[in-house]
Amino acid sequence: RRQALREGRGQGLGRGRGLPHGRQGTGRGAMATALVDDDEPMEYVLLNKQDAKVYPVPPATSADGHRAADWQEAIKPVSIRIVAKGKDLIVKLFNRDSEKSLFVQCIIPDGDHEKWCERVIDSSRYWVLKVVNGQRHAFVGFGFSDRNDAFDFNCCLSDFKSQFVDRDKAAEEISSPMKDLSLKEGQKIQVNLPGLAEKRRPQAPSSGDASGGFGGLAPPPPPPSGGSFGLAPPPAAASPL
Repeated sequence: RRQALREGRGQGLGRGRGLPHGRQGTGRGAMATALVDDDEPMEYVLLNKQDAKVYPVPPATSADGHRAADWQEAIKPVSIRIVAKGKDLIVKLFNRDSEKSLFVQCIIPDGDHEKWCERVIDSSRYWVLKVVNGQRHAFVGFGFSDRNDAFDFNCCLSDFKSQFVDRDKAAEEISSPMKDLSLKEGQKIQVNLPGLAEKRRPQAPSSGDASGGFGGLAPPPPPPSGGSFGLAPPPAAASPL
């Protein structure tokens, strides 16, 4: 029995240690398969809601977005599941039949749900899902009967982006090397303040200031000799006849 086990180990037969059930391999090939599978991001369920409905979505009538009031009757009831895989989100809609087959799904890269899962402008319980198939895409509307389910769906989308995507981007910005903003030798900083750049021009003195007059007026003529003020003397009295 020991000899048979040794022969089996030498030939690389049997199930590799540490491999999940169902993955069979031999020798180094099995180990390589395990390493490749470990590098792939694992999927895990974030939210699962059973009571939802799918609606046909007409073209939007305004640039603000879609309105649930414009939708017709529901196509079918579905269950909604949000699955995370790495930094991506996957919104899956399942048929509520006995098989629970997949109806449609939308892959949201980097959890940026605003571009792929848009809420209508007139209700908090309905969304428009953008489904892409190659170069083609279509819009599918869905909504929840319970307002609490709609609240949980919205919180799940926002929390995933803030905790896993935005946090990693902030960590990358912090870990990036700081730029050297110090002044090198010989460099100067020039600051131009408004109002101080223009120099005040000196005002030229007026002619009146230079001659000692009053505001540019000519000085009065000097008084005549004798101390009088230049008035003519009164005429002499006439002699009697």
